[in-house]
Amino acid sequence: MQIQTAHYDLVTSWQGGMASRTLCQSFSADSAPPALQSHVIDSDEPVSVGGEGLAPDPQELMLAAFNACMMAAFIQGARAESLVLTQLEIHTDGHLPKGIPATGDSPAEHVSGRLQYVIHVSGDGTVHQFDGIHQRVINSSMNRWLLAQNMLIEGDLILC
Repeated sequence: MQIQTAHYDLVTSWQGGMASRTLCQSFSADSAPPALQSHVIDSDEPVSVGGEGLAPDPQELMLAAFNACMMAAFIQGARAESLVLTQLEIHTDGHLPKGIPATGDSPAEHVSGRLQYVIHVSGDGTVHQFDGIHQRVINSSMNRWLLAQNMLIEGDLILC
């Protein structure tokens, strides 16, 4: 089975201080026509690190994406089993490093971060069915998988 890829086109602009605004302009999957979208996401740092605290900080946005991805996978799993959900909530507690060592090396294991989540769910499924869906979420949530991996990230700098 070939893994599909998706294309995301985002532009983040400085808004002054520590604030930024990201325009998410499009998304398309392999062999599918582009599904043009336009969404805006604001971000700011807390006052304690020089921001104004007017929007979620980048780590909160990353964890929100983690939760949203797992939620979508859980909903898909419930639909696949024709289960009706009456409540679905994911609570994630994240302990993330506050910086990268000056050497640029990977942080030591004791500061590498930890995420712990709890899924609160109710509906017409059994404990066994919901546990099975959770196991499939673990195997299919792309953001959950990405946060657990090392990946290649490349960047360039262009002076304007």
